[in-house]
Amino acid sequence: MPTTKTASRESASPSFADDLRPLVRVHAELGRFRLSPAKVKRARANLSEGRVAFDPAEVLRSAGNLDSSLAQVVTAFEMCGMGSPRALETFRSAYSIAQPLLKAWLVGERGSSDPGRRLALRAASLVGNAILRSAAQQTSKGTSFSSWNKPGCPCCGGPPDLAVRSERTRTLFCARCDTQWSAPTGGCLGCEASKSPTFVRVDALDLGYELLVCHACARYIKERQFEGMQPPMIERALTIDLDAAAERRGLRI
Repeated sequence: MPTTKTASRESASPSFADDLRPLVRVHAELGRFRLSPAKVKRARANLSEGRVAFDPAEVLRSAGNLDSSLAQVVTAFEMCGMGSPRALETFRSAYSIAQPLLKAWLVGERGSSDPGRRLALRAASLVGNAILRSAAQQTSKGTSFSSWNKPGCPCCGGPPDLAVRSERTRTLFCARCDTQWSAPTGGCLGCEASKSPTFVRVDALDLGYELLVCHACARYIKERQFEGMQPPMIERALTIDLDAAAERRGLRI
């Protein structure tokens, strides 16, 4: 089973981020991916017409063979102490091909009873996120999403996994590409339920988060205040146990 470094909000900065430095470095290297000018032009045209900018599966295919990138991320996990010997061995013997894992990640698969596959899916999520994040930044440069009122991401169509609230706004972060946009509702993004017992908030005070759960839609999202927000990659690592707890209960983002 992959080990996870757990931390309180107080210890998350800067020590937790320092612990993840090998992952941060690999993630940044993968983020150098560039779309072709033709793809950027098409994506910007889609956005200007109120459509999702690009197909994430198409973008990931255009990145070529990502097997070595997947292996780099797993090695970074190992350096961070975030993969057990058993999980690492199983990954290298059975789950070292990136594309099937990226497809599984795109359709929402995260957990597995197999520790090697669980580690592989987590590594694929970082590979995919780095590439789609870069694609989203290239295609949305200079674009305002102030009129986007949908629960899905304007760049890749993905669901949000993080919500950050300030005094007047609630901002969503795409689980795939980190694009930010304003939430169309303060309640459930699926059915707009906002009252208990259908829609409930579960405190995770040590992490500075609330887990928002909709019992009608079986959806959840992690929400926090804006102050002290780390980069999404760090926030996801910090709150991985919240995701695991939600997924054990059959919830999805």
